[in-house]
This record gives sequence, structure tokens and C-alpha cells, in this order.
Amino acid sequence: MKDSHVRPSRDKGLSPDQTLHAILQDFAPARNAAMQLLVYHMESQGKVTGHVSPQDLLAARDALRRASDAAGTLVTSRLEPLRISLQPDLAALQVRVAKSLAELLRTVEHLSCSEEDGVRGFRPGNNMYQLCCEDVAQGVAAFSDGISAAFLEMTEKGKAEALSKTSTIAMEIGKIGRVINMVATNASIEAARAGDAGKGFTVIADEVKVLSSRVSSLSVSLTDRLNVN
Repeated sequence: MKDSHVRPSRDKGLSPDQTLHAILQDFAPARNAAMQLLVYHMESQGKVTGHVSPQDLLAARDALRRASDAAGTLVTSRLEPLRISLQPDLAALQVRVAKSLAELLRTVEHLSCSEEDGVRGFRPGNNMYQLCCEDVAQGVAAFSDGISAAFLEMTEKGKAEALSKTSTIAMEIGKIGRVINMVATNASIEAARAGDAGKGFTVIADEVKVLSSRVSSLSVSLTDRLNVN
């Protein structure tokens, strides 16, 4: 999969890591919900003896609602604030998953459960196995993996750019330190030539040398930290 195109974010809301966590939380419960519905469907046909309770069905319906809503607003609510656009293959997968979630949700949208009437309003489609297992459960898993990889690449790219900028700053600090040291050395020479008249300037030159040493130490320390990272 190609890198997702990412522009620098000025959003003051969620960070990229927090956004990814929120996206995964939005979608993850839909996988279990889809499998719960598939098992219940097979139970209703007498193909298996299951353990899906009415409460499980209602929880599955609610999870599908949340995931379907999240899929429909993913771009505007999660990605656009961070100025992230998905590559075409991942964007296409997101659209397919959103459609599958909406289709599965329609089978339980009007679901109700009571002790008197049992489960009512379950309207399974023609191929529930494909819809639940392949389209939703596997589709959500694939999209979760894809979006996680995209965010990881974005984070690593951001770290690399930050390291590059910091390395450049460290080099400039080193240059400044060398220039300061050269100026201080020249000042010391001129002060020595001036004799007693240059004693006051010698003190200043010594202080400048101390400053140069500190700047150079900062440059070396910063460079060492970059090399460790």
C-alpha cells in the first residue's frame, strides 16, 4: 500500500495517536457484532445450537450503529481535522466497509426483544455469511490494519522530518560556537598586544571563550542525542 498523503496539522483537537485510537474503537466492536448476528441467524435456522441472547443482539445492533455512523463521518470528523487524505486503495476499502456496515445494520435496525414476543424485527439478507463474515468482520479488520499502517507511516515520517530539522539546528549551533571561539581568540591576541590597556578586554575575551565552550558542548550533546535516536 502506498503512503497516505499527509499535510502538517494545525488542529488543536486530537493528536494523530489519539485519532487512530478513536477510529479503532469506533470500528472494532462491529467485528464481534457481525459474528454474533451470523451465529444467531444460524441458530434461527436450526443449523447450530448457540448462545446468543436477546441482550447480545441488542448490543450488536448498537455496535453496528456506532460503527456505521463512524464510517460515514470518518473523513469529516476524524481525518480532515488532521488534514489527512487516504490513498485511493484504502479510501475505496473504507467506502466498501461503510456500505457493508449499513447493509448489515438494516437487518437489525428495527430489532426488538421482549419476554412475551421474543426477538422481533430481525430481517436477514440472502447471504448472511458473506455479509457478516467476509464483508463486515474481515473488511473491518483489513481497514483497521490499513489505517493503522497509514498512521504509523505518517508518524515515522514526522519523526524523520523533525530529526532532520534538529540535526540542521545542531550543525548551525556548532558553527556559531566555532565563530565565537575564533573571535575570542583574536580578541585575546589583540588584548595581549595592547598590554595594560587591554587587560579589561582580556576579561571579556575570556568570558566569550567560556560562552563558546558552552555553545560547542550544547551542539555536541544535541548531536549525540540525535545519533542515539
